[in-house]
Amino acid sequence: MSIYKSGRPHKYNPLTKSGTKPPQKPGEYRIRDESDKIVYVGETNNLLRRMNEHCRSGKMSNQEGRYTFEWKVADGRSTSATRREHERKKIEEHAPKMNRSKGGEGRRAVKTKKKKQDT
Repeated sequence: MSIYKSGRPHKYNPLTKSGTKPPQKPGEYRIRDESDKIVYVGETNNLLRRMNEHCRSGKMSNQEGRYTFEWKVADGRSTSATRREHERKKIEEHAPKMNRSKGGEGRRAVKTKKKKQDT
């Protein structure tokens, strides 16, 4: 059973603001170019934040509205590890030109230690 519902992902164009804007939830995303080819595949714990990061970094330099951000929200059973595994499979399947690695590395969640209060 997949951690993503079957069917096509939602689409959003950040320049024209057309489509369905991604939520602040974990999920999978893809960036498509003007020829409708997948050029990047990723996973994140916040789809909206990640899309905005790609826009600021220039990965989606969208002067002509040519890049589309596609996304799917992961279900509640997913973990960062299961989403990274799914990402690896999609990168292998689509071989996107902008992915620098085979995917799945992600940032490890860092647990913060509570400081002891002086008494």
